[in-house]
Amino acid sequence: MFHAPKYLFWCGIGYILPSSALGIQSLMTNEQMTLTAPWIGILYLCGTWALTHGIRLKVKAKSYFLASLLLVLCGICLLGYLSYIDQKFWLRMLTINFVITCLLAMVVPGVYSYFKQVSLLGKIFCFSYFFLTIYNAIRFLVILFYLQDIDAINLSFSNWWMLMLAINIILSIWFAIIIVATTIKEQFTLLNHERYQDPLTKLYNRRGFFEKTDMLIKKYQAANLYIIMCDIDHFKKINDTWGHAIGDKILCDIAHILKDSVREDDLIARFGGEEFVIMIKCSNYASTIKLADRIRDRIEKQSFTEHYIDVTVSFGIAEIESHTQLLQTLELADKRLYIAKNNGRNQICFH
Repeated sequence: MFHAPKYLFWCGIGYILPSSALGIQSLMTNEQMTLTAPWIGILYLCGTWALTHGIRLKVKAKSYFLASLLLVLCGICLLGYLSYIDQKFWLRMLTINFVITCLLAMVVPGVYSYFKQVSLLGKIFCFSYFFLTIYNAIRFLVILFYLQDIDAINLSFSNWWMLMLAINIILSIWFAIIIVATTIKEQFTLLNHERYQDPLTKLYNRRGFFEKTDMLIKKYQAANLYIIMCDIDHFKKINDTWGHAIGDKILCDIAHILKDSVREDDLIARFGGEEFVIMIKCSNYASTIKLADRIRDRIEKQSFTEHYIDVTVSFGIAEIESHTQLLQTLELADKRLYIAKNNGRNQICFH
């Protein structure tokens, strides 16, 4: 079942509230707009807060919840003062745009950190956010230095106001498209990752292993690549004695040991119930055997779970001699694994 990311909810609110404010304003007279300015301002400011909160969730940025909330509350109070006590249209515009710019700017460091670790589409999203923030800062400066003497009636019929409305609409549509596009891409990436991942151990499953090994074999031209098959000894007995929950915990612990024992570029997958396979690049057979023995020794010496269960693992090793012989190499490593088991377990067979 698809679960929408939380940031979409907040970004959606961030679009709905300002759109509602704009729609309400378009139906009001100038006198009504003045009287309802704080309430319209609440929609604009809360909408911006919701949008920036959603962006913060998306990029996993540091939260400034209290600071941003205090900024919004101060903005709303100032709008109320400038509407009901000391009516000044220019200062109302300045207040709303200042608070909006500050809210957007607070997320910029997080978006910048996100920018450094994402693909092209993610970078376009970041650039769009940077542009949105800069645009609002420029709009604030224009109001500050060039619109001190303008009144509500003249502003609503001015070319500048029409230009700002057009830019707001275009930016809103563009940014919404980018958010949706990055979300779709993230969901496809997540689904693809889950398709190739073993849900228990978080290692590759059989499908994922074959998908990744093809790229690795082509990268290294099948030179000095080895397959290590390993199987937990007497695992059925462990499940029968301690239960499947304990067995699953041991599988996860073994997976962690395997992952911790090889390099990041090496591949590890869970092939079956208690069977794992590793594709590793080593300088020679002796180095591969030494690595497998180090893993075997580490597992043998470790007591697993709170019940201090002793576990051993058997290994079979084979070298990939050409890019067309992966299946044959897996079969050979599997045969050698069962030779190791038949010879007493807790050992390595490589010939």
